[in-house]
Amino acid sequence: MALLPTSFIQEFMISVLFLCVENACRSQIAEAICKNLYSHKILAYSAGSNPAKEINPKAIQSLERINITHSGEPKKIDFFKNYTFDYVITMGCGDVCPYVPNIKNIDWNIPDPKFLEEEQFDEIRDMIKSKIISELLV
Repeated sequence: MALLPTSFIQEFMISVLFLCVENACRSQIAEAICKNLYSHKILAYSAGSNPAKEINPKAIQSLERINITHSGEPKKIDFFKNYTFDYVITMGCGDVCPYVPNIKNIDWNIPDPKFLEEEQFDEIRDMIKSKIISELLV
């Protein structure tokens, strides 16, 4: 498969970095949804200020329930220090959310689902998907 020219990517796609503290749940869900459903419009990445050792298994299971397989891993925000993004979206971690200067920063204020049961967890996943559609695919 041929790579798209950089000019095409810059003109027709947006790049987004989803951030939270652990990069184990909400930001991973957002990255996975974008990569699996909207990769023709969004270049998505995720990171955290204090990454967990692994992605929350509930996040993986929730994604699988909508037929998304995700095999990412938590990454520290420093991994992306030489990248340029159109948007940096924090997932609602308040004052402890990382801040990236000189980029359009948006906070989605999404509740942390890590201690929720399956049904409520999936509601958070669906909230993330809805925000991607309503705020990034406009």
